[in-house]
Parts: sequence; structure tokens; C-alpha cells
Amino acid sequence: MSAAPSTLLVCTVGGSAEPVVAAIKHWRPLRVRFVHTPQTKNDVESKIVPSAIKEGVPLDPGRYELFELPDGQDLATCLDRLRQLTPEVLRWTSRGPEFRVVVDFTGGTKCMSASISLQASRWPCLFSYVGGSERTKDGVGVVVSGAEKIVQQANPWDALGHQAIEDFVVLFDQRAFLAAANVAAMAKARMGRPDRARELSVLEQLANAFDAWDRFDHEAARRMLGMVAKGANDLRTVLGREKADQVLDSAARITSHLADLCSSAPPSRDHVIDLLANARRRKEEGRLDDAVARLYRAIEAVAQVALKERYDVESTEKISLDRIPDPLRSDWASRANEGVVALGLQDAYALLERLNDPLGEKFRSAALNGTRSPLVARNRSILAHGFVRVADSVFGKLWTDALSLAGVSEADLPIFPLLGQDHMLQRAGES
Repeated sequence: MSAAPSTLLVCTVGGSAEPVVAAIKHWRPLRVRFVHTPQTKNDVESKIVPSAIKEGVPLDPGRYELFELPDGQDLATCLDRLRQLTPEVLRWTSRGPEFRVVVDFTGGTKCMSASISLQASRWPCLFSYVGGSERTKDGVGVVVSGAEKIVQQANPWDALGHQAIEDFVVLFDQRAFLAAANVAAMAKARMGRPDRARELSVLEQLANAFDAWDRFDHEAARRMLGMVAKGANDLRTVLGREKADQVLDSAARITSHLADLCSSAPPSRDHVIDLLANARRRKEEGRLDDAVARLYRAIEAVAQVALKERYDVESTEKISLDRIPDPLRSDWASRANEGVVALGLQDAYALLERLNDPLGEKFRSAALNGTRSPLVARNRSILAHGFVRVADSVFGKLWTDALSLAGVSEADLPIFPLLGQDHMLQRAGES
């Protein structure tokens, strides 16, 4: 087989020149990076290069470069050094589809071979190894000179999707669901094995489901989680049975929550719980402004649910003045339009208090009304009407008050699974 003259060959150098020369002769690279140790440095120019030229491979000084590993027996040091080749590899492959990288790990110490294989798992490359049709010591020794045979294969981390799965898990656990889904989708498109493609497809559906839920697209999330459940066996194959069963159990509970939410006419308790769970996720990401915006909406929704369920007020957007008791009716008359008035958060709780509802008094007791309320901080945040960053203390106060007003504990809130840990995320108070 003759390779196109656009190959960058990265090869480890050991005590024997023959396998390195065989790799150069086979691949006929445009450029070579010899990965050597201080002990094998001189062998490159005294043995390998002359032998390659003798075999008819053009290898003038401009076509190759040395790359030294200070200690061929130190795995950590080798890995740390080899990482420095990554920019060169990426620059080479970025020049076009005809530019490829081949990593030959035949030469050098076992530690060198292991380290370059580990590092190259993240490179877009082919793997190459010089085997042979004849070996010493009754077939278990070294390859007999002249009997070398090139063994090549695609990067197994790409071919089997291993690298994509590792990257998917990291992104998923960071809640970068759309990015995780894209990683799985791109790996699936390159995958030649149908079984591996199915496994990547179920990961893509899993990430897309949680992305939809995080964006409040509850129906799409419920539908996609149902598709994940149908691919349970593929999920077990790719994540392992124990982890997959944990994810599937969590997905089933979340699907039940989403089914209840989708069947409930808003506002409902299910909507409040979902908002609170979303707020907690934003807090865990350090996005306090987003978290407090959701808490504000959840606190408002609690009042709307109470007015709907206990006083038949279907919407706070339109309430007839006739249904509002004095003195609130007189206070709000000036802003009424054709006999109806729209109520904001503070108005809704003021109405509940005037109706002698315990929730109204609870709101006042928490000091959520008035100019010193932590809700004012939300109004001054950059996501509302101001330019002030929300402080941790504001979130903490609103979080506690929101749970209290809603009558729920943290254990009542649905949670996302984590894929990269041995156990699902546990929270205080959960069984």
C-alpha cells in the first residue's frame, strides 16, 4: 500500500532501527517526527535516516524533526511532553482532507508506546504498528529483520466512539447538553458499526431531552425520555448496567413529573416545582441572576396557584375590580382598564392577605413586601431592570422563602443524573 504524500508520521524510536525504517518505507511521509530519548537520539541520523534514504524514501533534513522524551521510563513525563505535539498535529490535519497523521508506536520502551497511544487517542490520526511474519524465539521474540509487516487501523477511540463518549460524559455533567448531543451526533455520523451508532444515538436523545427540559420545552423532553427508555439496552452497553439503570430510574421519575406537568393547566403546583428545580440548577452553575429570575417567577406562581385553586381566579392578568375587596379596589381603580386589572407579584400577595389567606401573611412575615425585600434585588439585576449582579445572600434568602411559600422541600424537586460519578447526585434529606 502506498500512502498519499501528505502524511505526517509520528513514530517512537527504540534500540532497533528496522521497524522505524519499515514504517517510513510503508507510509512514505511528507514529514516525520521522531520521538526519541537521549539514548536513541544519535540513532536517528546515524542509522534510521540513511537506511530510509537507501530504501528510496526522500528524507532530507527539512523533512524530519526530533522530539525528545527526557525519560522513556516515566509515563507521566512522557505524556506531559507528548501533549506539546498536539498543536502541530491539529495544524497538519487542518490543511485539508488529504493531510493525515499516522502514529507508529512500535519503537521505544513500553512506557513510550503506552504514552503516545494515550495521547494520540485524542488526535485525528491512524495508528500503525510494525509486526512481522517471522519472529525469533519460536515466534514469541522480536521480528526477524526483513520480515516486517505493517499493521494499521483507525484510531480505536474514534472507531469505537470511546473518545466521543468520554467527552459526552464531561459535557453532560457540566449541563452543556446541546454540546454533548452534538458530540454524540457527530460521532454517530462517522460510525461504521450499527450497534455503536445506536448507542451514540441514545446518548444524543438523552442529552437532547435534558436540554429541552432545561429550556422549559416539557413536552419534547418527555417524548425524548420515552425514546431513551426504549433504548435501555443500548444505554446499558455504553454506560454499564449499574450506571445506566440509575439513569433510567431517574429518567422514569422525571418522565412522570413531566407527564403531570404537561397535563396540568398552568399555573399549577407542578409548574412551581419545575421552576424551583430549574432555579437550583442555575445556582449550581453559578448563574445567580438566572436562578433568582426563576425564583421570582416561582414565588409569583405560588400566589397564582393559590388564587386559582382557592378563589377561582384563573388568571392574574385579568381580574374584575368587582372581585377585589376594599381598600385594594379603591387603590387599584385608577389603573383598571374596562373594569379589569392586572396583578403583579406584590399585588397577588396583597390580595391574598386581604382575603385572610395564610399565604398572604406568610409572605409579609418573610419580609418579601416593601422596598427592603430581596425581590427588589431581582428587579435591579441585569436580567430585569438594572445592572447589579445578584449576591449569594439574595439567592439564599429567596430560595428558603420560595420553598417555604410553596410548601416543598428540596427532596421534592426532580434532579438530573450525573454520568461521570459512581452514584447519582445525592441531596440532603433524600432517601
